[in-house]
Amino acid sequence: MKFLFKYLSFILLSLIIHTSSWGDDHKEIEFFKQYLQNINSVAIDFAQIDSEDKKASGKLLISKPFKFRCNYYPPFPILIVGNKNYISFYDYDMAQLSRIKSSENIFNFLLLEREDLIKHFKIELIASNNDWFKLKLLHLDTDKISEITFNKNTKQLEQLEIIEDENIITINFGKIEKVSKFAEELFIIKNADTYGPPERLSKKELEKKYSKT
Repeated sequence: MKFLFKYLSFILLSLIIHTSSWGDDHKEIEFFKQYLQNINSVAIDFAQIDSEDKKASGKLLISKPFKFRCNYYPPFPILIVGNKNYISFYDYDMAQLSRIKSSENIFNFLLLEREDLIKHFKIELIASNNDWFKLKLLHLDTDKISEITFNKNTKQLEQLEIIEDENIITINFGKIEKVSKFAEELFIIKNADTYGPPERLSKKELEKKYSKT
């Protein structure tokens, strides 16, 4: 499970990245980068499925500059909470807490400035029409590829496909809400041996802990 999140981190980081091979006329790329830079405090619904039909859903909370919470809904057993220095993973099935460096955060593309990322990725336009455009993302350090779809009409991130050897992980992004205030506890996982497991929040319970703008 941790390997999957590390791999996803490389993919998602590339969404605000290296475009030195593109000219100034590539408006889709520039628009997309600006869109990501303008994201501040938001809550984003998502659904995930892979080639083996394994499914999960949840909500991603972003509180810039560094805080985030990836809140999967039960029965998916993982909670991810991050800050500037590290990312904490809690596995409810294993009753286990683990941490990785913040640079391995799958949602760092929403938290970091583009200047910190440009040397690691290349982005190419695959297709575009009046309604959407699709990008191919290459992580230069690992040669791993994914594809991202952006909806021009809603002006929102729509889908991410992570392409592995024999598996495709598809993340579909839903409604994005602007948030005026989050409960601070959403971005903290305390020592489970001392305080017990972190609260496992359903969609309804989670949405009571922040205020929309």
